[in-house]
Amino acid sequence: MKLVLFCDYGLDDAAATVDVLLHSESDGYEEVVLVAVGGNVPPSISLRNAIRLVSNCDFTYAPVTVVDTTAEEQPFEFLTSVHGGDGMGDLFRDKPFRANVLPYREWLNAFSGEYFLLSLGPMTLVPRLLKKRAPKKFVFMGGNIAEEPNFQGYEFNHALDRAAFSEAVKFPHVAITMDTCRNRFLNIQEEKIDGESLLSGIVSRARDLTLMSGEKGCYLWDDIAVKYLRHPNWFTVRYGEDRDGNELTYAEYVHGEKYLKLLES
Repeated sequence: MKLVLFCDYGLDDAAATVDVLLHSESDGYEEVVLVAVGGNVPPSISLRNAIRLVSNCDFTYAPVTVVDTTAEEQPFEFLTSVHGGDGMGDLFRDKPFRANVLPYREWLNAFSGEYFLLSLGPMTLVPRLLKKRAPKKFVFMGGNIAEEPNFQGYEFNHALDRAAFSEAVKFPHVAITMDTCRNRFLNIQEEKIDGESLLSGIVSRARDLTLMSGEKGCYLWDDIAVKYLRHPNWFTVRYGEDRDGNELTYAEYVHGEKYLKLLES
């Protein structure tokens, strides 16, 4: 089984990717594919950040392929106040990189086999994969039902490509929406983070940047999608309709442990 992640490499994408790679061998993945898309950052910076992140993972993990989407037209912002000057917290330096890098169209044309799909950025390029081959599981971070939106009247990933979002959610899915994430147990803004691991460092930097930017609350949005994929029993599934009329199957966190407790375990 493969795991495919579409990530617009900001800090929460970095946390989600490290979380996935830490458990990739024990979770039985034969390959982890990181599709670096535009969203939090331009596609070229997303690609650089994906490579930089993987090269800084000093632990064993399943084979990784990075997919370059810079030739594809796609929307993006550059949210340096939220994600740092380099888009990923200014935490990482370049190191030798030993994974395959493939252009998006070449990778998609050759894609085969069973897979799980995690979409953690705008959906622009996701429907092409869904139409080529449906995943065994499709989990994405995006959308909102009742929670106050955070970008142009929508959740950020939804706002950047509403048409692609509406197309993708027609496929069976579980959404990690703003409603899922804005849970008092998952807000780390007032938490003290003591760990010295790579993942703890990313989480700590994300918290610090929200304090500096004045954001209300700090949620590791994309890593909560990883938590659902790995521990669906920590959530219950609900159904709702967003303001565009999209019918969403979305998760509600019911485990009752704080995010940092989940991180430590």
